[in-house]
Amino acid sequence: MTVISAVPTLPVGALFSQTRREFASWYSRLWGPLGALATGVSRPSPGERVLDACCGSGASALPAARAVGAAGHVDAVDMAGALLDQGRAEADRQGLAHLRFHRGDVTAWRADAPYDLVQCCYGVFFFPDMDAGARHLVKLLRPGGRIALSTWVGGGMDSMVRRAREAASAIRPLPAPPTAPDPRTRVDSADGLAAWLRSFGLVDVAVHRVDYRVPLLGDDAWMFLLGAAPRRFVLGMDEQQLGRVRDRLHADMAAAGHSHLDASSLIAVGVRPR
Repeated sequence: MTVISAVPTLPVGALFSQTRREFASWYSRLWGPLGALATGVSRPSPGERVLDACCGSGASALPAARAVGAAGHVDAVDMAGALLDQGRAEADRQGLAHLRFHRGDVTAWRADAPYDLVQCCYGVFFFPDMDAGARHLVKLLRPGGRIALSTWVGGGMDSMVRRAREAASAIRPLPAPPTAPDPRTRVDSADGLAAWLRSFGLVDVAVHRVDYRVPLLGDDAWMFLLGAAPRRFVLGMDEQQLGRVRDRLHADMAAAGHSHLDASSLIAVGVRPR
């Protein structure tokens, strides 16, 4: 097998589609519970119209659809076709005909009527322009409608990303990290996230912190790496290289005494003025 020295790039949607099996392996332990927690804060009500942006396989769209009931409607939008297929299958299994999965760019999404609720779990930092993307989502709300966003708490999930990058760079040189500020740092604290939402004219902004940790057993850390965005670090590696990255990641985490994935999150809700 040819060893690729340059790091390949893939659009985010294609990246998550390619790693759909590993992503699904974490659904019941991570994505599903976090989606349910976010929906518990956004509180969709019977009969409401909901947009679930960056929906993945439906971790927050499915509980939203159950909450709004058959009289409501949920549009779930993402660019990862394989994850959408997983969501459709689960929606069919649960009989949620009013939940529709769409493949598309949420930053350009148009609807025939405004939404009562727009929610986006861990997706805003994937927008090419985070401000423009969020502003577009706010415009899709009716006056008095609300937007709910989930982000990672600083110092939690980003530590896994850093360890993954360090393990991969020891096996194959990687491009230097971007010199521009990481957009995630703007929304990884309660104050920062609240200020960011208020900058779009939202009112009654409330931020809730959820401390959520998942034990890492066996190959869990490696499977998470393959199923999440850091996967881009190992794209194009052959099996021998992948094995070396896996071993380095495990050794690094063991030496640091890390036995869990810190998925601590912030869930914020804001209201579009009437």
